[in-house]
Amino acid sequence: MKRLTKTVRRHAAPRLLAWLTAAGLALGAAPVAAQEPLKLRLQTVGMNASTFPDMYARRHDLYAKHGLDVEFLPPIFNAAGALQMVIQGAADVSYSGGSGALQAAQQGRDVQIFGVVLEGLELKISLTEAGQAKAAAAGITEASDFEAKVAALKGMTLSSAATGSSVHMMLRYSLQKYGLNPETDVRIQPMGDLQSAMAALRQGLVDGASGTASSTVGPAEAEGLTKRLLSFEENDPLLRAYPTYALIADSTFLKTNPEAARRLLAVFADAKAAIRAGIDDAEIDRIRAEFLPDMSLQALKSGLASSLPLVQGPMTPRSVNFAALIETANAVADAPYSVTEAQLIFPELGVEVDRATGQAN
Repeated sequence: MKRLTKTVRRHAAPRLLAWLTAAGLALGAAPVAAQEPLKLRLQTVGMNASTFPDMYARRHDLYAKHGLDVEFLPPIFNAAGALQMVIQGAADVSYSGGSGALQAAQQGRDVQIFGVVLEGLELKISLTEAGQAKAAAAGITEASDFEAKVAALKGMTLSSAATGSSVHMMLRYSLQKYGLNPETDVRIQPMGDLQSAMAALRQGLVDGASGTASSTVGPAEAEGLTKRLLSFEENDPLLRAYPTYALIADSTFLKTNPEAARRLLAVFADAKAAIRAGIDDAEIDRIRAEFLPDMSLQALKSGLASSLPLVQGPMTPRSVNFAALIETANAVADAPYSVTEAQLIFPELGVEVDRATGQAN
């Protein structure tokens, strides 16, 4: 947690505004915040440590500072559901998982990823006492090799994020990659939200939880409900390149409202820079109290430490992100995906913002 205990660089937002203005990304010669606010309807998947950039942006008024008048729509706890709001025209931008965008594009929907907030998908398996006993009965210890730990999951029931979510898709992909049939060898129990997942663990309805350390797994371990068995991303470069949380819109919005999209990218670039610089425990606790009052500070800090490597990359969606999406999806699809990179990825605006902030690579 060392990098999370530094002081927040509270002047990061004004510096970024200056960079944007100098680069010609703002309207006219004045700072973005001095311009007429642009309205934008934002759909999110809700609050957890993985979506900390959004919580940080709300607390520090980054949306307003970057000239946006945002309507925050009620959260929907899975990528496919959140993206439906964009598809239906009820939201302008979805801040959700890249898996939802790929599925929608495969169905002929006009959706494009124009920004990457978190690059890399953590996929942990953490077992309850009952699950640990089953693993022990299969001869599993902490020293067991990775493949043996995966094999020991056969016959278990694991909670997952909702069907259609990135976690749900990648759990199926990862199990299959290591020799388990996700339809028959393991029972995957999708959960509608964090509260439902935690309740299932407390009541012994599942043998363990799958997910990121910053969503279900972290809080479960902090409460003593589960113990970590394995982390799939440690053995899979595709998961490390996965666009876990992205900014997604349709092509019409991106063509007709490029300035609003740029400003939103700048908001998240600013929030990511602040997280990389370091945030002290007092500030983390203030954000927790405002947005996640039912989560302990320790659980949030643990999730943030786990998510910190995922905010290091640029905002621009890249070919490596598309490859991670399409290859993992095809591994478990009944028929190959026909979506092309040009259909799904819209990098132009992200490139401009990354260049202005010095984050381009």
